[in-house]
Amino acid sequence: MPGNGGQVAVGKGEKLWRTCRLMINGSEHKVLYHEETINYLFLPFLRRISSMQKRLGRRLVVYIVAPPGAGKTTLSLFLEKLSASSPGVVGAQALSLDGFLKSGEYLENTKIERDGKMVSLAALRGSPETFYVDKLSAKLATLRDADVRWPIYDRRRRETVDDIKPIRKKIVLVEGCWLLLRDPPWQNVRKQADFALFITAAPQLLKERLIEQNIAMGKSRAAAEKFYNDVDRRNIDLALASSWAANETWEILPDGDYLLKADAKKPLNIVDRKALWKKAPPVTADEFTVWQNLYHKMMTGADAGSNDAAYAQGYGEGLSAARTEIIRRLFMTGGMTRQEIMATFQLKEHELDKILPRERGTADKPL
Repeated sequence: MPGNGGQVAVGKGEKLWRTCRLMINGSEHKVLYHEETINYLFLPFLRRISSMQKRLGRRLVVYIVAPPGAGKTTLSLFLEKLSASSPGVVGAQALSLDGFLKSGEYLENTKIERDGKMVSLAALRGSPETFYVDKLSAKLATLRDADVRWPIYDRRRRETVDDIKPIRKKIVLVEGCWLLLRDPPWQNVRKQADFALFITAAPQLLKERLIEQNIAMGKSRAAAEKFYNDVDRRNIDLALASSWAANETWEILPDGDYLLKADAKKPLNIVDRKALWKKAPPVTADEFTVWQNLYHKMMTGADAGSNDAAYAQGYGEGLSAARTEIIRRLFMTGGMTRQEIMATFQLKEHELDKILPRERGTADKPL
């Protein structure tokens, strides 16, 4: 397991934290992760996506999506390192969306209207408008079946370098703020992923983290707060409000720990997580493919564009029936718990009860 000689760092409340040194944006950083979160959230996640990759028999594309300040870059690099040192886990490689930022010259010479004013894109670097989305989509389309090279962003030069990072791992963790964005021209990027993880957080927490990060990079507090008000706040609101639903959602807490969210209101505590991630879902390759295709169609409305009313009604009823059958099979075979199903299919408890009636008060076991 990654760490500082395997030692456990103590000092954040009663939690035990493991240290790990990572190269982030060209410099070394020491990061801390809660030991139980590594064991009962990170490692089970890696085992599950490893199982998916083995079933599909090709490279697996996984998105790690979060608003600015939620730690997605550091987390993806840690998961990459954790995958390399964990028996039975398929090796994963972290890739960043930053390699698709538009050129500095283009950003400097292009303005858009923002809040009634014409603003240079250079001042909005990192916002959705500052990325080459078509170029990203083309690269994502090649990932599954070929060993390709990925662009990177050189922060010292503030420029991207094309096709420099070789991709050879069987799982890629593509991290960025906008990979699930519903707004044009991003809306079709979602379908390029086999699995999507979204990390949410309280906006006030993200504000504090971002201001501190900018101060650490040399900005004054006044300049850091101005950049937050001008750019980061809008990006946080957009990422939280306008992203497609992910297959799974985690929440980052004020101490830097992560929790799996079972539903929109209640994150799972460590006891819940131990039970929830006890085993990987035993879903067959065919079931997984059907589930992925159905999930995409339910989220995007794909193939439902007919003007024929009878067709549209039948299509909707067919999707609903297929979703119900998949949910029942996943639950009855032990492939997913009730909590996983509610999180994955965006169901409330009373809605799931109509599909999976409870028996003798059981909450998380097959009937």
